[in-house]
Amino acid sequence: MSQPRTRKRDLADRLVLLVNVLVLFCLALSYLAGIISPIKFWPFAFVAMSYPIILGITVVFMLYWLVRTKWWFLALNLCLLLFKADYVTGTFQLKFGKKDTQGIKVMTYNVRLFDRYNWSKDRRTRSRAQEFIFNQQPNILCIQEFYNPQGDKFRAIDTLSAGNSIKHIHTENYSATKNSKNQLGLATLTSYPILNKGKINFENSKSALVIFTDVLIDSDTVRIYNLHLQSIHLGNKGYAVLDEIIATKDLEDVNDGKVVLSRMKNGFNLRAKQANIVAEHIASSPYSVIVCGDFNDVPTSYTYQTIANGLEDSFSQSGSGLGTTYVRVPFFRIDNILYSKQFEAKSHTVHPYELSDHLAVTTTLNKNP
Repeated sequence: MSQPRTRKRDLADRLVLLVNVLVLFCLALSYLAGIISPIKFWPFAFVAMSYPIILGITVVFMLYWLVRTKWWFLALNLCLLLFKADYVTGTFQLKFGKKDTQGIKVMTYNVRLFDRYNWSKDRRTRSRAQEFIFNQQPNILCIQEFYNPQGDKFRAIDTLSAGNSIKHIHTENYSATKNSKNQLGLATLTSYPILNKGKINFENSKSALVIFTDVLIDSDTVRIYNLHLQSIHLGNKGYAVLDEIIATKDLEDVNDGKVVLSRMKNGFNLRAKQANIVAEHIASSPYSVIVCGDFNDVPTSYTYQTIANGLEDSFSQSGSGLGTTYVRVPFFRIDNILYSKQFEAKSHTVHPYELSDHLAVTTTLNKNP
């Protein structure tokens, strides 16, 4: 009886190994996705988006080989996983203990126009979002999809700065609304004096923008980048189709699927171009930098890897769990706070209040001696 059982186990191991090798191949492709621009080969971008799933499956295989005491196969998975350990730490963190909240408090938040068109179906969302931000009392606040209408008694600027230390303000409109009297775009508010302001415009995009603000922190000048990179603009119908694609269901209308994929491809390519421009600008900065914003791409993507090169990530240093910031997808971390090695993150918090389609992120930075 022992021989048939042994044969069945050997056969099972071979089948598992075959699937395992396929998963490891996908893992290797995800590494390439971080260094090869989607402009050259855009399907890699989808592999980058799938990394958290690939990571989870790889861990399951490691547990399987551990139970089966197949040390070579376990080692193979572990070595390939640790080949890019920063991908692991950028995707999942397991940290305990009390976090230090003393220092420079930085907050980034895509507020989705403060629910201007009542997407939430709750008229209180705008006031609740502004009250939430106000109560956080950040020293540096970077807002994307900022909306501050002229003549509105609930003007965001007045609400956020009243009775608060963030009195110094830098706002810029998206190119689609650059001539509007209303403020609709990016806003950086800070308790530190502003020495200089600037922006980076992108061609072929009406809603992607980067602004930079030089501030005086103690005796040092620090450049704050507030960025909002290219969105896909799928709309509700597009997201419904994308949900079907993710669930591997049959599409009722194949053309809808093609439209979604076409828009995603265009978004990947535009973000790659924008990332190159932003990374070059950061590299030429004469000051230490703090980079906040909505990257619209995951940490394993070419976009993130290009911008984060040479910088630290508050989630990797002090985060916990998956750090998800995009409400629609449970493992997408697309809102980030990066910074020069002059700083160190003592805390990283993703706030669970769904007052937008993004979650707010705060961190506390201390200067390294």
